[in-house]
Amino acid sequence: MTIPSNKQQFEEFYNKFMERLGFDDIVATLGLTPHDADGESVSMAMPLTDAVAQANGMFSAAALFGAADITGTLLSMQAYADSGQFPLAVQSSQNFMSNSKATPAIATARILRGGSSVSVAEVIVRDETGKDLMHSTFTYVLKERKLGR
Repeated sequence: MTIPSNKQQFEEFYNKFMERLGFDDIVATLGLTPHDADGESVSMAMPLTDAVAQANGMFSAAALFGAADITGTLLSMQAYADSGQFPLAVQSSQNFMSNSKATPAIATARILRGGSSVSVAEVIVRDETGKDLMHSTFTYVLKERKLGR
């Protein structure tokens, strides 16, 4: 299991992955960027923009879900997916705790359990003040997948 121990390592992994992907996906829409890594977890930051806001100007549930899933996917990919494998979400559970206009939202993922074919990640999304916005778990199956369209 190789989880980045600092933000620089996480950024290097993220940039290589996005380069291999070859097109802007939902990560670009959400405005996600690497925030932190500590060897046990990784975090992505999502700014509050019109594209991710609901009608009252707070984060939309869909955007919070996306930030959580993408952060969990990237963590599972680093921790367990061998070269050429990609984590596919097969189960998820979300609890939306609160909402906020305090930006950015920070999604922090950690592995609960993992191995050669399955990874389970817990992701907590908080606003910039540390207020819990969402708690979630994701189960990913590690499958051979070619990146791109």
